[in-house]
Amino acid sequence: MKTIKFYAMTVMAIAMLASCSDDDDTPEVVEEEEAITRIVLTFINQADANDTVVLTWDDTNGDEEVDDNEKTVVGEFTANGTYDAEIGLFNEDEDFLDEDILADQAGIDAHFFVYASTLDFTSMMRASDDYTRTDNNKLGVKTVWTAGAAGTGSISIELHHESPNVDDSTGFGTAAGDDTDIDISFNAEIQ
Repeated sequence: MKTIKFYAMTVMAIAMLASCSDDDDTPEVVEEEEAITRIVLTFINQADANDTVVLTWDDTNGDEEVDDNEKTVVGEFTANGTYDAEIGLFNEDEDFLDEDILADQAGIDAHFFVYASTLDFTSMMRASDDYTRTDNNKLGVKTVWTAGAAGTGSISIELHHESPNVDDSTGFGTAAGDDTDIDISFNAEIQ
């Protein structure tokens, strides 16, 4: 009888230990994708640091959609002025650009800015100190724009993600075959 009890207890102990294996799957941490809630594109005239143009979008209603009343443009471009420009992307008060895109080379390689304008910009190029992807295309965070004749028009910004085909040779840039994280236009003026 003692042998049967011992045998039954041994079988139960083995069964319990087997069910407590250390190879249990660890729950996967699901990271919520952070939304861009603020875009700021700042232009500073190379000849006059007080001559600035700032294009801003704030997602004030939190719907992650671009509404016209959430966009502001402060300042006008000076005809024939050359401007250094830099874009900033934010999630609330966090610097989305620094923390999610520029944090490592993989983030830089996965993104590409494309710009367009109906204003008379005689040239636009990516700055020499802009971030460079491993395919030797510049990301487009830092750019240089030269304003031409006076007029009104728009400036458009797109942020492409995982694009297999990017080209910075035109300055404004081109991309195809990907997802677009940002697509926004601002009305602006050259005086």
